[in-house]
Amino acid sequence: MIEGLYLHIPFCAKRCAYCDFATEACHDDARMDAYIDGLSLAIRRASRAGLLGSIKTIYLGGGTPSYLGTRRLNSLVYLISLSINLENVEEFTVEANPDSIDERMVKDLFALGVDRFSLGAQSFDDEVLSAYGRIHDARQIERAVTCIKGRVENFSLDLICGGPGQSMQSWEDSLERALASGAKHISIYPLTLEEGTPLFAQVEAGTCAPPDEDAEADMMERAGEVLEAAGMHRYEVASYAYPGFESRHNSSYWSGVEYLGLGSGAASMLSCEDYRACIDAGLFAPDFGCDLSKGAARVRVECETDTTAFNESLGAPHVQVETLTDAQAQLEDLMLGMRKSSGVSLEQVHHAAAIVPEVSGVFTSLEERGLVAEKQGRYVPTKRGWLCGNEVYGAIWGLA
Repeated sequence: MIEGLYLHIPFCAKRCAYCDFATEACHDDARMDAYIDGLSLAIRRASRAGLLGSIKTIYLGGGTPSYLGTRRLNSLVYLISLSINLENVEEFTVEANPDSIDERMVKDLFALGVDRFSLGAQSFDDEVLSAYGRIHDARQIERAVTCIKGRVENFSLDLICGGPGQSMQSWEDSLERALASGAKHISIYPLTLEEGTPLFAQVEAGTCAPPDEDAEADMMERAGEVLEAAGMHRYEVASYAYPGFESRHNSSYWSGVEYLGLGSGAASMLSCEDYRACIDAGLFAPDFGCDLSKGAARVRVECETDTTAFNESLGAPHVQVETLTDAQAQLEDLMLGMRKSSGVSLEQVHHAAAIVPEVSGVFTSLEERGLVAEKQGRYVPTKRGWLCGNEVYGAIWGLA
């Protein structure tokens, strides 16, 4: 049963210096129109096939959905409102950047059913924003927040720590200004240097210092202190929220819930039955290398990232498919569950151990190393486990 719908908007006004996502800078109206046409066809096909009847969360991400402009975005969201019973939807989020959202856009989207915005702030320090290659400044963040708060209480801010020249004082100031904005949810990410990005080239050329992992760890720890002191709690490795404002859509990714991703570069996690239904509905071009007859329990689907190919496919892109056995699916649920502060239940670990006996020893080892702790019948990540998350995830998924 598919409960989450993700729609990928790959366009931005400009790619940021650190970005390696499936996005592109685009100023071609015809190209963007063709993309929305293809995405709209996919939504209609999914609706006709009955694949959207159980949707509980909707997320428009990117890229920069707000960069589409009011006309295209309204058209897309209006179609969604016709294709899905929004009375059953618990959360409808649209990502936006401060430079491309205004009062009219917020007002229209709210009227069409959007009840949450995720704003890419990244920093309130103009020098850090410039180093990130962002095209907005701190004043535009505040203006965008004012627009959102005119209609919607529930909004999130993204912040990145460890940027070129960023001091702890600058980071603390961004945290305090994010809290003062009234954001109900704040996501914190350490800057990651990705090959092929402008920032990577600057570091390679020696014109920019690489991220300092120790400084980033200190900033991540400081973020926890500041945000928790303000009443937020860390419910997921990168996210803090006031009680009741945790992102339902993001949480579903770590909870083994089926979700459908449409658009170039979008990802899905589906049962074999729902994957076949998506193929039959014309949402994806079949991956003839995918064999569901060999004990597959779950299917991961990755749409091609080429927007030109997506446009030419009329919303039915080629995909890469990976099948997971029951054992792999259970290990994946344990791994992803450890991204959450609630962790995983002992019962879930014991159930997985009936298929993969080594898993019990892995959790015992993680506990002995101080990366997880047993609390009230659950294994939960420790503070050290948060900072060394890759060790936790790798130990669990390594059994797959």
